[in-house]
Amino acid sequence: MGLIALLRGELLDTWQNQLPKDAPNYFALNILPADKDTFGARLLELQAQSAPLYPVVPGRLISINGAPVQEIVSKDSSGDRAVQRDLSLTWAADLPPGNKLTAGSWWTAQPTDEIPGVSVEAKVADSLKLKLNDHLVFTVGGENREARVTSLREINWDNFQPNFFMIFQPGTLKDLPATYLTSFYLAPGHDQQIVDLSRAFPAVTILQVEALLEQLRSILAQVTLAVEYVLLFVLAAGMAVLFSGLQATLDERIRQGALLRALGAERKLLVKVRRIEFGLLGAVSGLLAALGTELVTLVLYRYAFDLTWHPHPWLLLLPVIGAVLIGGAGVFGTRRALNASPLTVLREG
Repeated sequence: MGLIALLRGELLDTWQNQLPKDAPNYFALNILPADKDTFGARLLELQAQSAPLYPVVPGRLISINGAPVQEIVSKDSSGDRAVQRDLSLTWAADLPPGNKLTAGSWWTAQPTDEIPGVSVEAKVADSLKLKLNDHLVFTVGGENREARVTSLREINWDNFQPNFFMIFQPGTLKDLPATYLTSFYLAPGHDQQIVDLSRAFPAVTILQVEALLEQLRSILAQVTLAVEYVLLFVLAAGMAVLFSGLQATLDERIRQGALLRALGAERKLLVKVRRIEFGLLGAVSGLLAALGTELVTLVLYRYAFDLTWHPHPWLLLLPVIGAVLIGGAGVFGTRRALNASPLTVLREG
């Protein structure tokens, strides 16, 4: 249960702590070209820190170097997911924030070649087996548009900025109908201004990121609670197995205790032996639980969530808690072995 709660709390905290203080907390979608300049001016009036307004045109990749994409990508890969739906295509003169070139070079002017350039996100490029200078064909607005891969990019998807798999060279798609999107940061306490902004631009969809995060916290809390109840039943089942094991060996423990007491062992010594036995068992169990938790969190943080891992010193309390719980349960479960009369036991045995 501690591991589930630990992951739930720290993943959210780590994720939010890695975000800048002025990370965008609103996204604005479906901004019409006629409203673009006016919407940008309203954001300036609100003193909002906004990202550039990116044009968006829906399009689908249909071929790579003359071969249909369905024959190239493997199922369940990011490339397969990218070609099974329309992509949000855009064009930009400058490399967007949070993007880093890993291959090729960024353009510095309007397209001069017959085939314009396109920059592709690195992981999608790997799934699609794309290389520099590969020839791509997109279907956009009922037309086929050609492009040549001129660069590959790594993207920081956690910066809450608009990010795109495909970015075209400026001027490539400007003749097609497009909408615009952006993200912006607005300090808390401007709820009424957001309402007024939505009323002034009814076609624009404004998403509040903080509301989405709060909903995510609520969902994670409910899932964690359900998992913790299941693990609570598992813990109760483990205690039941412990008492069943003690009952199965109780007769032997009674005979051993009677024999030791007949040979002169004091009751205090037998109680001490029981406490040491079950205390060590509980301490080792707690230590293994702590090591297992640290190992699982290390693997999940490093390889699954790509987050910074740090040790959890409070897990050192688990051996102590295990020693107390298992030690107390073991002594309680074997109390008959200490209370039985040695004379009666030896006569029956």
